[in-house]
Amino acid sequence: MMARFNFYAGATASAWLLATLVIVAELIVPFKTLLKTIFSHHWIGKAVAITLAFIIFGFLLKEKVSSGRFNESNIAWYSTIGNLLAILLFFVIEYFV
Repeated sequence: MMARFNFYAGATASAWLLATLVIVAELIVPFKTLLKTIFSHHWIGKAVAITLAFIIFGFLLKEKVSSGRFNESNIAWYSTIGNLLAILLFFVIEYFV
């Protein structure tokens, strides 16, 4: 049976994109301002971008079931937790340094 959507690929892509957008928006103020100008708030812009990434990668990689020794669900979980920790670490470093 052919899958219609790969939830795990979409979750992995959107987790990586969110971490990237959060860090880049904090380091490059014009980028954060651009998101705010287009979407009325920078978090709305990030939400739109990661939603699109989730949908696009979920459909593009619908037949992908594993990557080497890790299956797609593990990659999605590790990506989500790892990127949330990266965001947290970034803000801790920004606050204390």
